[in-house]
Amino acid sequence: MGSCVITGMGIISSLGLTVEEFWHRLLTGEQAVEGVMIPGASTPIWQSQAGSSFKPESVLNDPRVLRNASQFTFYALAGVAQALSHARLDQLHEERTAVVMGTSMGGVPDLTQAQSVYITEGIHKVPARLMASAIPNMASSHVSMHYHLHGPQFTLTSACASGIDSIGLANSLVESGIVDIAIAGGVENLLDPLVSASLFHARALAQATQAKDASKPFDQERTGFVMGEGAGVVILESEAHALRRAQPILAHVRSYASLADGYHVTAPEPSGKWEARVIERTLESASLSASDIDMVLAHGTGTWVGDRAEIRAIRQVYGRSPIVVTAIKGHIGHSMGASGVMSAIAAIQAMH
Repeated sequence: MGSCVITGMGIISSLGLTVEEFWHRLLTGEQAVEGVMIPGASTPIWQSQAGSSFKPESVLNDPRVLRNASQFTFYALAGVAQALSHARLDQLHEERTAVVMGTSMGGVPDLTQAQSVYITEGIHKVPARLMASAIPNMASSHVSMHYHLHGPQFTLTSACASGIDSIGLANSLVESGIVDIAIAGGVENLLDPLVSASLFHARALAQATQAKDASKPFDQERTGFVMGEGAGVVILESEAHALRRAQPILAHVRSYASLADGYHVTAPEPSGKWEARVIERTLESASLSASDIDMVLAHGTGTWVGDRAEIRAIRQVYGRSPIVVTAIKGHIGHSMGASGVMSAIAAIQAMH
């Protein structure tokens, strides 16, 4: 068993297509939120779009991949390229490098667009490689193929926890000695009219009339979350491996724990008891106490039930001591499977 460290980061977000730009714009308080109208909606559908200035061809030169892969795969490949460059890794051992990617739904926009094509133009206009591009494991598959990797490859689909779970699994693979390096990330591309309409009808999305009021985690006037997208990627490796190649260490992964809330398909248990318990288990595993923690980077979606349960859990563990609690979704929306890794990147930047 060895210590696991983070040595590289990459991000594709609505606040920037590099970690440096993302962090700078986060510190200056920018909010990347815009509204779109859909038929039947009384207020705008608020979104935080990463793809407006993102060009897949700027990071990929394989015409076949550009022609056949989905946008969420492009986001993942771009984030991985950044993270590997940051970690100064230009060579990867083909068997001792793992790829773990999290996503909630993969290439859903490709499926809904193809459905429209099928209805209006018929069967012969539906892309032959639709299923091969849209299924959730395509991001991790393309990363492995692009870098000629044959080590463990996983795709996790645990909804909003997908990205942070990918870091947890990657950490286990490195700590156990199965691999020396793990590429871990979360990726999402769900800014689709059908997805938005469903969430709007469920009253999960912000009901604000102005962009500045749309995403307000923990605020008394919060009305729901803003849809986001993009990718966050971190490079994990054993501390011994990083030290051998004299790579600066950005952070140590001290602990990880996971529990099922087991209450409702979308709402957390109102008291926050299971969220509190998983925090306690993480602290116990790291041999830390609540008083050792200076900051909590919360999930903070901006929904009434989610924020209430989360802050109750934080109070149960940390009491009412003056601990800093913050969240980044007020700036970049809720990028679902990518959100946990984006928050981890923000946390690492904050520590530095």
